[in-house]
Amino acid sequence: MSTIEHAPESHHLAPGVVADQQRRVVLFLILADAIFFACMLFSYFYLRALNVHGGWLPEGVNTAPSWQIWLITAVTVASACAYRSAEMGIRAEQRVRFQTGSLLAIALMIVSIALVIYQANTWGILMSDGSYASMFIVMTGVQLVHLVVVLILGIGIWNRGNQGKLDNGNVTHATVVGYFWYWVTLTGVLAACTSFVVH
Repeated sequence: MSTIEHAPESHHLAPGVVADQQRRVVLFLILADAIFFACMLFSYFYLRALNVHGGWLPEGVNTAPSWQIWLITAVTVASACAYRSAEMGIRAEQRVRFQTGSLLAIALMIVSIALVIYQANTWGILMSDGSYASMFIVMTGVQLVHLVVVLILGIGIWNRGNQGKLDNGNVTHATVVGYFWYWVTLTGVLAACTSFVVH
């Protein structure tokens, strides 16, 4: 009997192909989230325009303070800017800049989350207070979930950078985390703009 030896086959994809796949996955995730966000905005403006029997904002019902909304938005934008600086640092193979920037971004994201929770506990709005209250509570809850997801991703990418796994041009993970970070920041700004069209 003869034995035929086969060379082991490699099933690993080229790094560039893997990076492209990872970017596409995150972009599709953002696209799906964008559709959901667009539906929320549509519902907000639709219910405001419909205003059946004055149910959008009944008399005596509080609205969320605009300064709280824009403070949360400003801190979230600052967090995204800090992460962008960190991302540019790792691209330039400056690990210290990446670590510093990402830690600052994480800290600011924690502040954003704390502010959202504070807002939810102090605004005095219930789901039964009309369509505005219902939409605002839902949008705030969605925002909180997004911020928590960004925080988890931020901690994870900081840990990878701290372990040196983003060195030598291996920045794909930092890039795709940035995609989602900036998207969440953009949705926060757009949602905050609804504070101008309450009444």
